[in-house]
Amino acid sequence: MEQDELMTDSDAEQDRIARFGTLPPRVRPDEMVELAETRVARGRPVPALNEDEQAIRYAAG
Repeated sequence: MEQDELMTDSDAEQDRIARFGTLPPRVRPDEMVELAETRVARGRPVPALNEDEQAIRYAAG
């Protein structure tokens, strides 16, 4: 490459911005952490079937 063909850092930066655009904002570490509920649920879990549906499904017959 000849001396005239070399790009300066600022020329290269402008060329890169024109070609690819700008970078998105940096993601902060607290934005990358997945949060999970750690408290224990109180009481009994809600049944999938109500009492009538349970009687129909599990009735001997």
